[in-house]
Amino acid sequence: MGNDNCCFSRGKQKKETQIIETQNCVLIIGQPGSGKSKLHQKLLKMNQNKFCFVDCLAIDLEESIDKREAFINYFQNEYSQITKRKQKQIISLIVTVKFERTDIMKRNLLSVIKYFQLFIDLIIIAVTHFDLSDNQQQDEDHLRNSLKFLLKNDQSRIVFSGNSDIYDNQINQTLSTIIQKIEDGNKNKLAFTLQNTIFEKLDETTQLNQLEDFSQYPKQQLQSKKF
Repeated sequence: MGNDNCCFSRGKQKKETQIIETQNCVLIIGQPGSGKSKLHQKLLKMNQNKFCFVDCLAIDLEESIDKREAFINYFQNEYSQITKRKQKQIISLIVTVKFERTDIMKRNLLSVIKYFQLFIDLIIIAVTHFDLSDNQQQDEDHLRNSLKFLLKNDQSRIVFSGNSDIYDNQINQTLSTIIQKIEDGNKNKLAFTLQNTIFEKLDETTQLNQLEDFSQYPKQQLQSKKF
């Protein structure tokens, strides 16, 4: 890995995070194939130890009950390791989405963001694989306008990354600026916790009822938006 002070061991079932003492953490979350691990590699290579970027396992809570429960348990353990064992704060979440048809991107983002609605002010959307765009300026303007409703109309928290190395410096500088702004703006406000989310440790009945409520969120949001 590019940064020995903020490194990650990755496997299909488990990821272990080593966090240096001076860093707060930024979680990178997204569906399978969303480009989050590639983005994480870029940030590790360029990161100057200001923040620790944690590449979470791919999130897909609607495929099966077993996978949902496995991810919830994983996320609870990851949160506990960061906040309790390492005594660090999670200051932002980067939600990745692959560049493709706008309606598909909206649906994929909603399927992740709905679980973190309490912390919408901490969320950054990262559009990956953006080198697939034939007209990047036009597509960037279109996506900022189309996706801003997910972030309280804050277009500044939508960033773009591609597989080419030309994106490396740009994405690192842009994200560092945005994350610092989020951290400064959120001081003495709501801290990221698992309380009142699907990841909170609850009894099974309460958790199932909560998941049912979450399952209605994308449908309601998409019906109110034009693609």
